[in-house]
Amino acid sequence: MADYKRFCIAILAILMLLILLPEAQAEIRVCPKDCGNSSIQDALNASLPNETIAVESGTYREDIFVGKPVTVRGVDTGEGRPLLVPKKGRLILAARGATLRGFEISGPENLDYGNCTIEVVLPANIYLNDFAGSKSVCPDVPASWNSSYAINYQFNSRVMRSRLGNYWADYTGEDENADGIGDEPKVIDDVNIDYYPLMQPAEDYRISGEREIEMELIRAKVNVPFTISLPANPTTAYEWNADYDYYLLNLTSSQFERMPTRAIGAGGTSVFVFTPLRPGKTTIHFVYKRSWENIVADTRTIHVEITV
Repeated sequence: MADYKRFCIAILAILMLLILLPEAQAEIRVCPKDCGNSSIQDALNASLPNETIAVESGTYREDIFVGKPVTVRGVDTGEGRPLLVPKKGRLILAARGATLRGFEISGPENLDYGNCTIEVVLPANIYLNDFAGSKSVCPDVPASWNSSYAINYQFNSRVMRSRLGNYWADYTGEDENADGIGDEPKVIDDVNIDYYPLMQPAEDYRISGEREIEMELIRAKVNVPFTISLPANPTTAYEWNADYDYYLLNLTSSQFERMPTRAIGAGGTSVFVFTPLRPGKTTIHFVYKRSWENIVADTRTIHVEITV
């Protein structure tokens, strides 16, 4: 009986603790007006660890101190990516595991080291942002300058999947495979390297969730072929199958391109080339599965708008 009472007291204590703990919000919205928060710093001060502060389109002229492991995410609501303009030229990331993504960041005119826009005090994740150059940032510790996972994105009418870094206006590397990612890394210093630098500003990469309307959309023209590339590995017997409107589209070709490696079982990319036949709106559905199974490993839905 005594053990039963102790068990009940322990359960009651846990329930009381859960009731008294503050409830974490899934997302705190920030916008220039009419959404409750107009200041990023105020939202940060009110946030709990591991929450997301979603910052809508607009210009934010404030100094920002990120002292909690939160995600500060820019959201394009139709007026462009949010622009950060720290009043004294400094945004400080001082929380291990904090994430900053989806912003255009305006730095001071004099981009000498020490007069930077972003100071990284503890290891943070920084990607899908636009920087004037590497002198815009002052990392005191090693940070991650690209996504830790592969992201589906559309670039120049091609749908691809890769890790993504940041756009650096002073990056001079090449992009021989035209995937929108520089072939050479962007070196900030010996321990801070963007391995997937963007060739163009991040707004030129259509990514689900970066804009308020979450849709993969290709704008095409009649008789002008466009390409869709999807990650694949035929050694697993999985393959992509495309379902599309034959009246509006012609599947010109489909082939598998293996990664440049000799590793056994290495994957690659399934490349589909479509030619629009006439104006209209349509949808291409892709299914990734084995021919003898009904189990679907992955799907993709691509919306296509065709004009003359």
